[in-house]
Amino acid sequence: MNGNPNAITLALVRQIVAQTSCAVCERRFHLNDVSVLGRQGNVWALRVNCRDCQRQDLLLAVLENGKTHPIYTDLTPDEWARFKDRAAISTDEVIAFHTYIQAYPGDWSEILDAPLAAE
Repeated sequence: MNGNPNAITLALVRQIVAQTSCAVCERRFHLNDVSVLGRQGNVWALRVNCRDCQRQDLLLAVLENGKTHPIYTDLTPDEWARFKDRAAISTDEVIAFHTYIQAYPGDWSEILDAPLAAE
């Protein structure tokens, strides 16, 4: 996949369309259902719109050796736009959060949208 970036983008989208279907209704995507949101290195962010169930999802595609590996994510396209340029979470931040939740004195149900199920 050498040459013009637009040709590369179109080839990538065609590969995604050929091997991806809606995560909800399993309808195959068409070329017009996919739009490129951006790229970071060999990872492309694509918005996919299902014509049948109207679901809109973010699909990440990893391009390696001229082949794509699509990965569905639970981020929405808006969340991707908000988080894509932020620094990666560090190991120290993960450890600090783990320490915080271990020491949290309250009931997690107080801060969650839905209460935790009783054990």
